[in-house]
Amino acid sequence: MAVVNVNGISGINSITAQSNTLDFYNSAGNTLSIGASLTGNVTGNVTGNINSSGVSTLGNTVVGGGTTQLVVTGNARITGILTIGTSSITLDGSSNQVNVGTGVTLHHTDGVQVGGNNLHSTVLTVNQINASGVITATSFSGSGANLTGIAATTNVVTNSLVVSGITTVAAGSTAAPSITPTGDSNTGIFFPSADTIAFSEGGTEALRIDSSGRVTMPYQPMFSAATYSSSGNTVQTNIVAFLWTTISLNVGNSFNNTTGLFTAPVAGNYALSFNFNRRASANNWHGAYIVKNSTTIAQSWFSPSSTDGYAPVTINYIIGLSANDTIAFCYHNSFSLPSTSSDGNFASIFLVG
Repeated sequence: MAVVNVNGISGINSITAQSNTLDFYNSAGNTLSIGASLTGNVTGNVTGNINSSGVSTLGNTVVGGGTTQLVVTGNARITGILTIGTSSITLDGSSNQVNVGTGVTLHHTDGVQVGGNNLHSTVLTVNQINASGVITATSFSGSGANLTGIAATTNVVTNSLVVSGITTVAAGSTAAPSITPTGDSNTGIFFPSADTIAFSEGGTEALRIDSSGRVTMPYQPMFSAATYSSSGNTVQTNIVAFLWTTISLNVGNSFNNTTGLFTAPVAGNYALSFNFNRRASANNWHGAYIVKNSTTIAQSWFSPSSTDGYAPVTINYIIGLSANDTIAFCYHNSFSLPSTSSDGNFASIFLVG
């Protein structure tokens, strides 16, 4: 160790040259802290603070020893790759990429990769999504081959559904059709057997198209009767409605065999047929009338030329009716009356459409 006495430097009494250091002492022998600027390179260990306005090139550097070991006030720049932990977080500016372990990767073109799944601005590829809430999307694209778990129609809600392939539904039944409107589960379309389509209304079959294209409408309004029994309502002066001995059809009970009036249950076009046949003396007239709402819409008359000749009078007519319009098949009571023993008297009505 060499001691150098220094004269002319205020506060410094001596400098001691150690093997690797210079120690500055005051007159009392105490070590001094010297604030000075150093130009050049410092090689070796430095204990204390280093304030550098230029570029510092450091080898192995240990920063601090407390809980917060590195504090940077101002901007910091790292030109290479910053790795935090043991390959846990890597910031790679040259590749525009951030890695958190091997599970999360942020990349400027590949998007976000989480657990092997990609989240990207133009495409989303996900192996599996488990969601307990609502997933809202503007569109769905895919074959749907592995789409399962849609147990009820309320699980899929859409204003418009376009299907380019084949849609398959269950056969359904009269009480529970397979295709129904919202809020009316017993009205719609069902498929009772192969190559057959049926329509249900309120849980009752209303129309069926069978495998041969035949259409049946079991509740289509219709009425058919034969053999005059007695007189019904007088619907006009001297014009009296037929009542019938045998009523073979009265779907919907639209015909009243007390008044002799058929009341249209729905609006539509109705086909009417009426035959008034009797055995009368020569030149003895009798007439058949069809009356709608107390107004005659058709009539036909006949007078046999020989005694005891049969005199059939027939009217066939198609007319548009509104709901609750009435039809009566009538005779004129000032002329020959119907016979209760003649099967030649008959009438029918059915809704054409």
